[in-house]
Amino acid sequence: MAATLDAWTDVHEERQALLCLRETLTPIQWDSPSLCSEWRVRDVVGHMVSETTMTIPKVVAGMFTSGFRINRFIANDARRRESLAVAVLLEDFRSAVPTRTHLQGLSSLSMLEDIVIHSLDIRRPLNVERTVPEGRMVLVAADLWASRFFPGHKLFAGLRVEATDADWSAGDGPVIRGPVEELILAMSGRPGGLDQLDGEGIASVRDRVLR
Repeated sequence: MAATLDAWTDVHEERQALLCLRETLTPIQWDSPSLCSEWRVRDVVGHMVSETTMTIPKVVAGMFTSGFRINRFIANDARRRESLAVAVLLEDFRSAVPTRTHLQGLSSLSMLEDIVIHSLDIRRPLNVERTVPEGRMVLVAADLWASRFFPGHKLFAGLRVEATDADWSAGDGPVIRGPVEELILAMSGRPGGLDQLDGEGIASVRDRVLR
């Protein structure tokens, strides 16, 4: 049996980089929209903190009160912290940076995927760039490609995707090319990531988004 990938060092470094950014944000920026629909920056932060303290009993109770709709549960859980002062949210995230906790069934790779995607959710609207090491982006892209939780497997079904700035590609069929960051955004359900993709398969993808 293959050894389980340990990505915790990558997770902690990405969390630390995001913490450094958050320490510089103004009150207006904390309340700015993120790439997550209807979530502000502060809501994304609350969600990321909650993920490190989530347990099965908490999920069961939250799902019950959310009508057993996973997206509603996640949104409600994030907004539960929205009234907290920025200083409290910041300290909570600082405490979460070195943790290795996650829900049963997830992994350090799941948490790397989470921090990379949510960092983009925050940085993109604020026009703050960060170059994530290529190896981390390749791990996240490959995991998203195989995931059935995110929409990438439907969006790019029957197509081949090729990163133009990283050593990663997947699938067979008409090609779609673009920066790995944009591919990650698209596979994780952020349609803005399609803007910098091209290739003979892009028309099919745009059609699927509109359906």
